[in-house]
Amino acid sequence: MSAVHQGRTFVIRRLNKSCYERQDGVHPARSSLHSFFYLSEGSVLVDIEDATYFIQEDDLVIIPSGKSFKVRYYENSKGYMGGFHDSLVDIVAAEGVVNMFDFLRIWSNPKIALDSRSSASIALLLERLAVESEEHEPNREIVRAYLMAFLVEADLMYKKVNTQMSRHNDVTCNKFLELLFCRKEGEERADVAPLSVTYFAGQLNITPNHLNKVVKSVTGKSPSVWIEELVIQEAKRLLRTTSLPLGEVAASVGMHDQSYFARRFKRHEGISPREYRARGYKGI
Repeated sequence: MSAVHQGRTFVIRRLNKSCYERQDGVHPARSSLHSFFYLSEGSVLVDIEDATYFIQEDDLVIIPSGKSFKVRYYENSKGYMGGFHDSLVDIVAAEGVVNMFDFLRIWSNPKIALDSRSSASIALLLERLAVESEEHEPNREIVRAYLMAFLVEADLMYKKVNTQMSRHNDVTCNKFLELLFCRKEGEERADVAPLSVTYFAGQLNITPNHLNKVVKSVTGKSPSVWIEELVIQEAKRLLRTTSLPLGEVAASVGMHDQSYFARRFKRHEGISPREYRARGYKGI
């Protein structure tokens, strides 16, 4: 979606891939827009961060802004893809669009399986948005109105799916994510036990097995994946911004075995911690 990078607050295009088309050599995109895919026919394989999602007929995928993604292939795909900026709809969402719709939160499960009625409604709304976007000067109010209708329709199905998992699962998962993400940046970890599923389960007074099931069902990723991703991000920050020896960096993120830390880091980043620091990476 090259138009995403041209300062527009809404983009959409129809998908009409009548064959199998691989997207080799495409680098992941990280957009300031919330992105979406909707399929009425066919399939798409898309990587979102470190997870891969198979999208098929009547699936809607919404990718919150800031998350990286890339399409691996399209196969006989019909539907729509596009993106929108918060500012376009915040004016009619007093608490902010991200607070209004849970699926726009960074830890949300991006895939929503639509029933036939919702799929037909989504298709009509997106076609109207596509038609309006083809105008020489699209009417911003029409785009905003149909986009809000699209988001509300998606929210109804998202909540329906989540109520099948039970509201308790959402609360438990959110508490886990808050415990994980709301630690002070740079908090010393050298004198504490490594972060683990068992540690967080204990904090929440539930079993590790139950925490695994709940977090995986709500977010699509296990607690151990969430923990390791955060640990690697914190390690990268320390490698970029401090001159701590590698052993102290490892200990600061709860890994007291430097060799194990180096192996896990290389699995994520493709290079060793020493190489990462030497190359002077400035990105996150």
